[in-house]
Amino acid sequence: MLTIKLITSGYNVISMESMQVRIDEKNMKVLNELAEMLSSSRSEVIRRVIEDGIRELRMKIAMAKYIDDEFSLCRAAEFSGVSIQQMARYLSERGIPFFKQSADEAKKDAREAESWL
Repeated sequence: MLTIKLITSGYNVISMESMQVRIDEKNMKVLNELAEMLSSSRSEVIRRVIEDGIRELRMKIAMAKYIDDEFSLCRAAEFSGVSIQQMARYLSERGIPFFKQSADEAKKDAREAESWL
């Protein structure tokens, strides 16, 4: 069953689709607990979990493509929907350098930059 609902948020109209999902008892219990803790509906909790999960999955995919040289840092950030700085931080927190040049290249660039001053 697919239903489209329009939700208004101030002056913005947000189009949403409904879908049915099977959830095991354990996860349903967790969703109910989270909804109660957040004073929110179970549906809102599920939306937040999905949004966070999508964001994290896109970051992981972008990281893998960056490591494989399929994405530049800029493209990885764009794909993930974050700033270049946020993507660089995400990579560095996982031990992945976001500058892809050797120490010699970096020294050469530094010398050249000094000559501009």
